[in-house]
Amino acid sequence: MMVVDNKYRIGEVVFLLTDEDQLKRVVTAITVKSGGYITYELSQGIDTSWHIESEISNSKVYH
Repeated sequence: MMVVDNKYRIGEVVFLLTDEDQLKRVVTAITVKSGGYITYELSQGIDTSWHIESEISNSKVYH
């Protein structure tokens, strides 16, 4: 049995650490691959992209 310990949930508002504008994104999908590798689909308007946990924050990050 595999237990998935994802940090973010579908519907949660998050921010990309690399986004200079710190636009709000919403978690719209989560994938779990062998070995427990987790990726998150983030949506901002009509744009979507896939990211790993280390690229995401649940609060704005100012550079």
